Amino acid sequence: MMIEVLCRLWDKIHPGKEEVERGCLACGMCCEAYGGYLHASPGDIERWRRLGREDLLALVSPYGWIWVDPRNGRRGDPCPFLQRGDDDKALCAIHEIKPDICREYPSLDHGRHCVRGIYIPRHPPARKSSVH
Repeated sequence: MMIEVLCRLWDKIHPGKEEVERGCLACGMCCEAYGGYLHASPGDIERWRRLGREDLLALVSPYGWIWVDPRNGRRGDPCPFLQRGDDDKALCAIHEIKPDICREYPSLDHGRHCVRGIYIPRHPPARKSSVH
């Protein structure tokens, strides 16, 4: 709860923002840049165990690094679950159960800016539905 309050405060007091608040552009650059440098949270491990996702658990090192090749112990780069579409958009093949660290990106550590420099607030504005 406290971290959420701090996140909202950060978003409000960060002066001089001219960026438009928007959601993810689905470019996949973050998955390519950071895919091999991520850790699983205890929640991730518990969720994947509960769902029987042994395929994901096999890619977690004893130290919590994720997307590690079980044959040689090396981290993958980029994320192995990044899927590119014909329109150059990127999709996460495990979106519904993706790691918490991916869900929280971009964090305060990144100033809420993604790899492309787009400002993405913690809770992007709700899209208006077009009801006619």
